Amino acid sequence: MRIAVDCRYVGKSGIGRVCEGIMDNLDYAKHDIFLIGKEDLLKKYAQAIIVPDDTDPYSKKGLLCFQKKKINRECDCIIIPNFIIPFGIKVPVYAVMHDLIFLDVKETVNGKIDYFVKKMLLRRCMKKSKRIACVSGFTKSRCEYYFKKYAEKCYVNYIGLAKNILEFAGTHTKSVVSDNTIIFVGNIKKHKGLINLLNAFEKIEDDSFKLKIIGEKDNFLTGLKIDEVKYKNVEFTGRISDEQLLTEIQNAKFLIQPSIYEGFGAPPLEALYLGTQPIISDIEVFREIYNGFPVLFCDDMTRLKDFVNREPATIDCKREIILKYNYLNFVSEMMEKIDYAI
Repeated sequence: MRIAVDCRYVGKSGIGRVCEGIMDNLDYAKHDIFLIGKEDLLKKYAQAIIVPDDTDPYSKKGLLCFQKKKINRECDCIIIPNFIIPFGIKVPVYAVMHDLIFLDVKETVNGKIDYFVKKMLLRRCMKKSKRIACVSGFTKSRCEYYFKKYAEKCYVNYIGLAKNILEFAGTHTKSVVSDNTIIFVGNIKKHKGLINLLNAFEKIEDDSFKLKIIGEKDNFLTGLKIDEVKYKNVEFTGRISDEQLLTEIQNAKFLIQPSIYEGFGAPPLEALYLGTQPIISDIEVFREIYNGFPVLFCDDMTRLKDFVNREPATIDCKREIILKYNYLNFVSEMMEKIDYAI
C-alpha cells in the first residue's frame, strides 16, 4: 500500500510525540510511506518518501494549502494524527482523536466563533474519517456523546511511550532520591490544574520542598497568566531539552499531574517507566489508564502536603507498561483497520 502520514505536528508537544510514535513503527519495507512535513525533521526516515510541507496544521493555510493533489493522486489513504483534516483530501482518512476538550471545557476556546469552528472541524473529522483511533475509552465515550451518528467508526487504541524514553530508561537508573523536588510536566492551560497545584503547594510549610514547573509558558488556548515571582520555592523552567526533562523526571521525588481534564495523560506513564511515583488527580480517564499501576490518586489538591510527605514507593512496572501501552501495538491495530478497509 501507499500510505501518507500528516507529519506537520512533529516538534509540537503531545501530538508531535504521537506522530513520531506512528512513524517509528510503520513498516517501510512492506509499504510505500509518504511523510508530509518539514524536510529537516523527517530526513532521518530515509526509507520514506518525503513530501515537503512547512504549513502550520492549525492555520487556515494549513487547512487549504496541504499537499492534497499529490496525496490524492499517489496514495491509497492518509493517517492524520489529530482531528484537523485538510480540505481537498479524497483518499480514505484514518484519524487519531485525543480528546474533545474544546466541547467539554468551554474555557479552552476563544468565544463562540472559535467554539463553532472547532466543533465543525471535529464533526468533519467524525464524518470524513474511515476509522478513528481514540487514545482512551474516555475519549471514545465523548465521541459517542457528541457525535452518536458516526460513533461506530471509533475504537480504543492506547498510545505508548516515545522511543527516546525507552532508550533513556535503558541506559539510566533512578538514583536514591536525596531531596524533596516534585515536578509538574505540561503546558500552562487551565485544564492542567496548575493553579490548583500552586495554591496547594503554598500550604506546604516545609521549605525543603521545591516544585519545578516544566513546559511551555505560552498559553495559546486560555491566556492564563501566572505571576512567577509570587510563589515561594517554585521554579518555572520553561521548555527544556528531552535529555534534561527525562533526567528531571527520573530524579524527582514525585511527579504531580493535577489535571481536571485529559484525553490520556502521558507524563505519569513516563514517570512510572523512569521509576518515579506519580501523584495524580482522581478523574475518570486517569482511573482508566492507571488502573493497577502504583500511582497515588489525590481527589483534592488541598491535601497535597499529606501526599508529598510520604516516602515514594519503589517503582518497577516497565514490563506491565510495555504490554499495555506501546506504539507498535498502536500502529499494528491501525494497520489492521486500513488493511481490512482497502
